[in-house]
Amino acid sequence: MTESASVGPVRRIWDGRNDPDSPVSAREEGGAPSGDALVDGAYDALGVTWDFFRTVYGRNSIDGRGGPVEAVLRTGEPGVAWQRSRILLGDGGVPAVEALAEQFTAGIIHHTAELESYGEPGALAVSLGNVFGVLAQQYGLQHTVQEADWLFGQGVPSSDGAGGSLKDPARFHQAAHMADYDDTAGDDGGVHANAGIPSRAFYLVATELGGHAWDRAGRIWYKALMEYAARTTNFSAFRYATIGAARDLDWSTDAVAKAWSAVGVER
Repeated sequence: MTESASVGPVRRIWDGRNDPDSPVSAREEGGAPSGDALVDGAYDALGVTWDFFRTVYGRNSIDGRGGPVEAVLRTGEPGVAWQRSRILLGDGGVPAVEALAEQFTAGIIHHTAELESYGEPGALAVSLGNVFGVLAQQYGLQHTVQEADWLFGQGVPSSDGAGGSLKDPARFHQAAHMADYDDTAGDDGGVHANAGIPSRAFYLVATELGGHAWDRAGRIWYKALMEYAARTTNFSAFRYATIGAARDLDWSTDAVAKAWSAVGVER
């Protein structure tokens, strides 16, 4: 994929805490710090996220064409969410890089594969957000696969202090193997309950390849998303996509196939 050159991110932070229907500009690219911890925290985290995708994968912003990255602060919003063309931020605390990168990824999926938001494609989309959110966090910290904690959703109210884990999804009540797949009509067909299956597969590939996960396993997953995934891609199809991407990159297809088999996703 060829993308236009860019000298840097174009971030726009809006404050809708007083009037969600008419948010006001709180900080734009190159502007001085606002003095508001939530505004400046979002601005900084989006900078790390933009740099991560541009430096590691050559992605020029969410839309791939250098478009602005917009985030809106809203009172009472539950955490962070992607909405059409912007990221919604709750007012419960300074957003982490991982949380912003997760929704940045949702925007990328919106502009590329357009994965359905139900069933396995929806669970795959959730997993991809978690994977690249964790990778952006690891990139910012320069953690290797051994140093990383593999947690996402940190700061989410829970006894574990996080929302989930790529390493151990079952610890957070997500399926980690197809034997535990939750075939439910709720949760949009189990998109959150079952996202742990492809997430665990990614973790297994990352630890097998070692080093920095974003530079090895992450490249396989990103190439699979960009070049192989489509609207109805399910776990099995994404298995083939990642094997194909590994082959294209001249890396171990055996490590990828073995990881998917370990979570019960076969041919």
